[in-house]
Amino acid sequence: MTTFDRYRSTREALLRTVAYFDAIDYAPTQAELFVWLEWSGASGFIQEAPPSGGELFTALMGLRESGELEFGFGRIALPGRLAPLATLSLERTALFARKLRRARQCAGWLARLSGVRFVALANTTALAHARDAGDLDFFIVVRAGSIWTTRAIGGGPYRLRGTLSGSTAGADAICLSYLVSDRLLNVESHMLHGDDPYFRFWFLSLLPLYDDGISAELWEANRAIRARHPRAERWRASPDASLRIPHIRLPVLPSLERRLQRFQERWFPDRIRERMNRDTSVIVSEDVLKFHLEDARAAYRDAFHERLEAMGLS
Repeated sequence: MTTFDRYRSTREALLRTVAYFDAIDYAPTQAELFVWLEWSGASGFIQEAPPSGGELFTALMGLRESGELEFGFGRIALPGRLAPLATLSLERTALFARKLRRARQCAGWLARLSGVRFVALANTTALAHARDAGDLDFFIVVRAGSIWTTRAIGGGPYRLRGTLSGSTAGADAICLSYLVSDRLLNVESHMLHGDDPYFRFWFLSLLPLYDDGISAELWEANRAIRARHPRAERWRASPDASLRIPHIRLPVLPSLERRLQRFQERWFPDRIRERMNRDTSVIVSEDVLKFHLEDARAAYRDAFHERLEAMGLS
């Protein structure tokens, strides 16, 4: 690849990444753009080493000068999108302290369960970009043989208070809709067929709140998801957000696990039974509990591809 071709590919990679974030109504920071860069071209994956920070900065300044990207308020956006998206980010960032505080409280309770190994905030909350009335979505890794116990006991207090995710739960409802066991850390099969840009960026942007060290294995087990993002770095728990391993934890009883499984399956609503294991939105097994009935990933993928087509990058 010539120097010019590499520069052109770097510009395209930056535009593709900003286009994805535009599809979810988010204007990334420069750091987010550089770290989560989608290093793939219109004709397929680029096999060369990803661009350095210097190369990215040079290409980014070129895109700014040409008017293909806009800068302001610490954000980067497509032309005409900076003002509304930066305003939206300012409004939603102001909500993050409250949401993080409540999320840490939930993670603290989950960490008391000996089966829990990793708790992370997910989706737009992890980007400090959640709606005021939005749920707190968690991704949880548990020890094999404890997934049903974790879901039942972990969500129990919130169900009793009426703050477990649901139509009447209100703002900051607790959503424990995605759990996997440490026996099946590779979650590539949970993606949409073909490509699933939302899932890729969702995985990269997880915000750890509790981690006993399993996150390193989780990161390595999902190299295929990270293939288009070679500059991505493994999640680092912030000292202000992460929790220590509690000294006292509730044990997992194998006999209770089976009983809680049967109990929960008996109370599955019809809409879960109808969707269960028919696609990747609802998965129920001994190692995965994923309940994403309102799955907008296909719509986000279509919106992303529409933007690429309009930019001549499809």
